[in-house]
Amino acid sequence: MAAREWVTIQTIHCDRVGEEVFLLEERIYPDDVLPDVGAPYHVNQKKCSHWLDCNLAEYPCCWSGINPAYDPFKDSREQPR
Repeated sequence: MAAREWVTIQTIHCDRVGEEVFLLEERIYPDDVLPDVGAPYHVNQKKCSHWLDCNLAEYPCCWSGINPAYDPFKDSREQPR
């Protein structure tokens, strides 16, 4: 069975919640190494450590799961691998 793990990819200041948040991604590692895949894991989903609070407050953001087209941290961080 594949292993799933939440990994912090960056800590960044969020103006909406007024504090540092963790940007997380759920990585799935296969049991066996797959040839010609290129990456040792697959990113299944992404979220912020405050995703639930922002989701309930209806802040549209790809990290809260409400608006996948809007990333408020896009200019402040490196592009994902």
